[in-house]
Amino acid sequence: LKEYQKSRIERFTEAWIDGQDVMQAIHISKRTLQSLRDNGTLPYSRINGKFYYMVSDLEKLLESNYSLSKGANNGNK
Repeated sequence: LKEYQKSRIERFTEAWIDGQDVMQAIHISKRTLQSLRDNGTLPYSRINGKFYYMVSDLEKLLESNYSLSKGANNGNK
């Protein structure tokens, strides 16, 4: 039971990151992060004025905006 509880707590702490970590991870500004919050693109939780984001939501955002580069067609036009 202790092992289950420990792994559950570890998963919870790994599942959430703060705004600073988001900005560093995807190289965006504080204002861009605020815009993602304001327009509902990136869900968040706010505790005592600090914003937290689920890593899975960040991954979904990145995946939904993924596109192949135009030059990635092996030289075929």
